[in-house]
Amino acid sequence: MKRDNFWFPFEPNRWLSNEKLALVSIAAKGLWIHLLCLAYKANAEGKLVINGNIPTNEQISRMVGQDALPLLSELEMAGVFTRKDGAIYHAGIEKGLAKMNDRAEGYASRRHKTPSNSPSITHLSLINDQSIVHNNSNSKNKKEREGLRPIRSEWLAYSKEIGWGITDAESAFDYYESNGWKIGGKTPVKDWRACARNCQRRNQTTTKKENKPMNDNHRNSCYSPPTYKVMGFKCREDWVKAGCP
Repeated sequence: MKRDNFWFPFEPNRWLSNEKLALVSIAAKGLWIHLLCLAYKANAEGKLVINGNIPTNEQISRMVGQDALPLLSELEMAGVFTRKDGAIYHAGIEKGLAKMNDRAEGYASRRHKTPSNSPSITHLSLINDQSIVHNNSNSKNKKEREGLRPIRSEWLAYSKEIGWGITDAESAFDYYESNGWKIGGKTPVKDWRACARNCQRRNQTTTKKENKPMNDNHRNSCYSPPTYKVMGFKCREDWVKAGCP
């Protein structure tokens, strides 16, 4: 079975705990990984062949770019691989290939078999189309919601346009930005420009109340007349002449 793109089983724990691999150098381990890839790609019952031929030590050396004979000897002496029919062989590769082929055949049979209770292609297409429409709708709603929320520069530019003070405008923007652009923390803002105008009017009303002078009624309610007037004298001199302090 030819495979242009393939995978092969690799278990890191087994690799790290392999006593035979522990006996060889890091260079030999690197060569063995390269040979594993070639052997799995060949799919030749655990044997290393290339285009149906057993590669020589010299050919392997040319593939890896250095003299591979010492490393091959190191791997073979440690028992990492053996020879079968003159080719490098590893029983684990043969078992892994059998599992890979069984899984590939099972996948192929399932792909060409449509269960009676599975959705039809037409139904799946309808589902996908509805999903696209739903996603587009969500995207449109999101853009509409974002359109109701100005960025700081837009808010300040409009505030300047309507003659609203920069300090109050910035405070208002930070307030609405922090609560998700909701009026009173509950109702979403539908028109941020109208919201800015309302904020400006509230600021102006508050400022007028704070700067309004005290009216006469308020002053009179806090005003106490002099004692001589309370006692019925017209002026303080009459009060003094009468012997009062």
